[in-house]
Amino acid sequence: RAGTGRRWTFLRLHNATVVMVAQLARGAPAGLVLDEAQEEEEELHSSPEARVRELEGRIDHATSASALDLVGWRCECLALTQIAWADDLFQLGRASFLLARAYLDAGMPFPAIPHAERAESMLLASAARPEAEALLPKALLALADSLSRAVLAPGRRGRTSQKARGNAAALYKRAADAYHRSLLAMHRVFGRGHVACCPVLRGWARMAVGRSSDFALARRLLARELQIRSAKGVNDPTAAESAALDETRRELASNMLLEAKVASSGRDNSPSSLRAARLRREAIALLAGSEVEAAPAGTMEAARLRLQLAEACIELEAWGQAEAALVSAIGYTEHAFGCCDHRSAALWAELASIRMRQQRHEAAAADYEHVVTVLELLHGPHDERLIAPCEKLCHALVALGRWRDARLALGRAQRLACARYGVDSQSALRIAQAPPPEPWLPTPPL
Repeated sequence: RAGTGRRWTFLRLHNATVVMVAQLARGAPAGLVLDEAQEEEEELHSSPEARVRELEGRIDHATSASALDLVGWRCECLALTQIAWADDLFQLGRASFLLARAYLDAGMPFPAIPHAERAESMLLASAARPEAEALLPKALLALADSLSRAVLAPGRRGRTSQKARGNAAALYKRAADAYHRSLLAMHRVFGRGHVACCPVLRGWARMAVGRSSDFALARRLLARELQIRSAKGVNDPTAAESAALDETRRELASNMLLEAKVASSGRDNSPSSLRAARLRREAIALLAGSEVEAAPAGTMEAARLRLQLAEACIELEAWGQAEAALVSAIGYTEHAFGCCDHRSAALWAELASIRMRQQRHEAAAADYEHVVTVLELLHGPHDERLIAPCEKLCHALVALGRWRDARLALGRAQRLACARYGVDSQSALRIAQAPPPEPWLPTPPL
């Protein structure tokens, strides 16, 4: 160990001397070179242990550093730890774990895997120390997260060769085993119902859904997480605990809605269709206690969940809840992509159809007029995409008794269909054969 320290000191001295001579040769001011050399000498005489502590303090107080900067600092910490504590397996395992976590935070799961595996082996070798036993579950979780993100990486999910499928299956098996070991370690260190188990359950559930569509396993894991968080926040929960509980509810409901969508078979009385309806009802009931319906959709994930909720409510003919979910999703979509966007127009059209089913014809007519206006701005006044909303606008106006406006909307739809598909096309003939919107007149008694 002493020899290693002397070699490290010699290399640092040699590098500092070379840099100073090069700067003097380029004509740099001697005072500046001497100041830099003095700083380098002060840094040189500091021990590797002090350098590690200095770097960790810099990392702890770094607020504007990028993820790659943190990875570089953690790499330097690991190198210095190998010099300073060459025989201390706990320090080496801790440095490897922190580097693996830095790689994960930077979105690089593949380089994180070997460091997380090394951290696990070193912490297991020093398991007699209490701090090593407390850090082992986190290292196992880092390993499991690295493997699961490698499994779900976009570059691997699209591969169809037999070798690629075999590699992905092996990674999935290793990740599931790592999650299982991490959960057992969490139980041993913190207890079975501790909140520290929740990240393990959440990561395992996401991997199960993303890799193999194992909704049953994901539902069991997320239900267990919901049970743990509900028990934690039963008495005067904090704001963070309430937010975590709502997030767990949304995650579980999202998986249930996805499972219901997969289970739908199109036949009303089939077992799969009945199971899908049951899952949708359970998901809607689960979301009733969270903030998903009242709060605006602040993220794309929340907006996607609201769209899934609206779809489930439409399948169950719960029009009021479907309308509330769609209104919230429309707010975020317009904020993110603008009012004149085809995604916003599609959501407004769906909202108008829901309001038509609720016999709210005035609101539906206003929605269809908005859809027509947006599509005109996007594609021009003669685009064929205006045919369907013009027809539906005619239906809403007929229900309101606005006959003149209804005839104008239907005539516009017919002109667009004739211009786009031809006078003898099926769409143009269907619109032409529709009865003209007229007020209903009672038959006089004879």
